[in-house]
Amino acid sequence: MTKLYAFLLVLLSGSAAFAQNYTDGIFVLNEGGAGSGNASLSFITNNTVTNGLLATSDPDTTLGDTGQSIGLYGDYAYIVLNISNKVEVVNKVTLQHVATITTGLVNPRYIAFSNGKAFITNWGSGTDATDDYIAVVNPVTNTIETNIAVAEGVERILEVNGKLYTAHQGGYGYGNTVSVINPVTLAIDATITVGDVPNSMIVKDGFLYVLCGGKPMWAPEETYGQLNKIDLTTNDVVSTVTFALQHPQHLKAGADNDIYYAVDEEVFKADLTAAQLPVAPILSLSAQGAYGIYGMDFIDNTLYVADAGNYVSPGQVYIYDANGAALVNYTVGVVPNSFYKSAASTAGTANPVAALKITVAPNPATNVFYINTTSEATVKLYNIEGRLVKSEVYTATGINVKDISAGLYIAEITTGQTTTTQRLIVK
Repeated sequence: MTKLYAFLLVLLSGSAAFAQNYTDGIFVLNEGGAGSGNASLSFITNNTVTNGLLATSDPDTTLGDTGQSIGLYGDYAYIVLNISNKVEVVNKVTLQHVATITTGLVNPRYIAFSNGKAFITNWGSGTDATDDYIAVVNPVTNTIETNIAVAEGVERILEVNGKLYTAHQGGYGYGNTVSVINPVTLAIDATITVGDVPNSMIVKDGFLYVLCGGKPMWAPEETYGQLNKIDLTTNDVVSTVTFALQHPQHLKAGADNDIYYAVDEEVFKADLTAAQLPVAPILSLSAQGAYGIYGMDFIDNTLYVADAGNYVSPGQVYIYDANGAALVNYTVGVVPNSFYKSAASTAGTANPVAALKITVAPNPATNVFYINTTSEATVKLYNIEGRLVKSEVYTATGINVKDISAGLYIAEITTGQTTTTQRLIVK
């Protein structure tokens, strides 16, 4: 057995059982102060909050400077650090360190996954309007394979129906487009013109909704917000709602036809079928300064709102029901900016991590490997270059690997709405 194989086996079967498990709760990404290197995670569950996660002196677990966003893929959480120009990859249940991506990122912002790859938006230099790009990452090796050159200020990115939609918030020029990218050919298939400064996107009932904040009051020419509705079959803007003298942000999907968004320190709930926008907010915080409410999400019929406070001291998270009634609030880390639902445990089991984690065996495999599930599953195998080499519906006879070359692969296993990734060695 080579040293590489031995290392991978230790990685797969290591000390997760002895680590803290973070399930059945909500992660809060705390951005930290710019230049302070104090980004961290908080975890809310069972009416308690745990702060300071991944903010230790251990170089394998320290996050770094300016936690921008998190992407969840398979068993892993990809934490994008803007000023540190890196991505920390950790196990999404134990938060154990897996890898660090440091080469080839310049002002990274947001991340999405498609076609077995990760796509990370990068602003490049803030003074150069021509160097923005999307880094294409191989999640097997956690290295950047190539870049896609895009328009200035590429920001939010969503995978929808096998395509990537990226909003160009713009730099000093204030962008007003959404690019549609083919994740297989890496070509830009379409460019959609929307309102000024698109800041958030959601998908509902076959349509992409893009919320545009408009150019701020300190811009040479102030403009106001828009909500653009895009038909995903044609990529055409089919309707536009204009906000009167407002700069909305943080568009989130609610139940049924409901959406949520923030304006300054207020949160509004709107019905997509209504003819007009709501006049009154469902809740209001104290004045939030120039940036307004700093982060917001709607998860499991619950509204989470982040208050960055003075951007130096620990911030606050306020939790409300779907109609804006206050439930509870917590003190978290410095500059909380976003929320993510953790993995779910399996009730009544002694080891919830083992229960929820799908594994492959034997590993290494010579002829056939099996997965520990009785549910209907689809298995895809990607090689070290990220190329799909096998895609099969799983059966009790296992997955035959006699027809593929020996080496390291990533097994992507989908059961229902859950996708798990496992490293597999074929001998």
